Amino acid sequence: MDLEAARAFIAGVDLSGTPRHLDFVAQAVTDDASRVFDQAKNQAQVVASSIFSFAVGVDAQVREAISDSALLAQLVANKQVAAFETDPQKWFGAYASVLQTLGWVLQDSAWNDYSSTGTGAEVNEHILDVLAIVLGPGASALAIAKATIGALQAMNTNGPWLTLFDRETQKANLARFQIGLVQTGPNDDVFVSLIACIVKATKEITQILFFKFRAERADFRANVQKVSINRPALVELGPRIRQRVLAYQLAYLSTLDDLGPIPGVDPPTG
Repeated sequence: MDLEAARAFIAGVDLSGTPRHLDFVAQAVTDDASRVFDQAKNQAQVVASSIFSFAVGVDAQVREAISDSALLAQLVANKQVAAFETDPQKWFGAYASVLQTLGWVLQDSAWNDYSSTGTGAEVNEHILDVLAIVLGPGASALAIAKATIGALQAMNTNGPWLTLFDRETQKANLARFQIGLVQTGPNDDVFVSLIACIVKATKEITQILFFKFRAERADFRANVQKVSINRPALVELGPRIRQRVLAYQLAYLSTLDDLGPIPGVDPPTG
């Protein structure tokens, strides 16, 4: 990785004209977008059109750097590909390019049509079907995804968490979003299972995670990648990245503070 090039990229990012969504901020004033990350907790965060889940053991500094990097990547991609509904894959390409510049090592992978696989009736269920196919039914990343979606299902669908996510993912009959599952390896390496999704329906989509995928016969394409993080580089760049996205955090971030223990991931207590 070229750290000097990354520093220059961050310094040169032009976010002028990027909406701050002050109306949303006013409505969500009680929600703390900068809630403190905790290495001892399973936590999740909406980062614009992404949901990132962090497993116990991922330290707070890395969680923060991953969140800020993903937000910067989205804001840059939004400016480069203004009308994502015409070419969502191009948008994802711009998004991935920024992450790679910031120290994310993304493997090459292809988009696949998962419209006819699995049995999930809603988009959130279908995401789990796809992850089970790609990661394996016993994968710990799948358990983290299930815990996150379970917490979402218990939420008020008009709350800030889901309202923010829906605002960033949907354009008429098309939606695009990412799910990131962040874990540590045996040597404290950081890995992300990243699934990028495109849903195209014949009718206007509302509340994408709970959209009736089967009933609407929607197309569902996904690109699943295993990502390794250049931890030293990302931590070194973290303060610079945060400075660039600080003004946008309240309108684009919302944290789910504690997912609780996750069976199959966390050791039993007591």
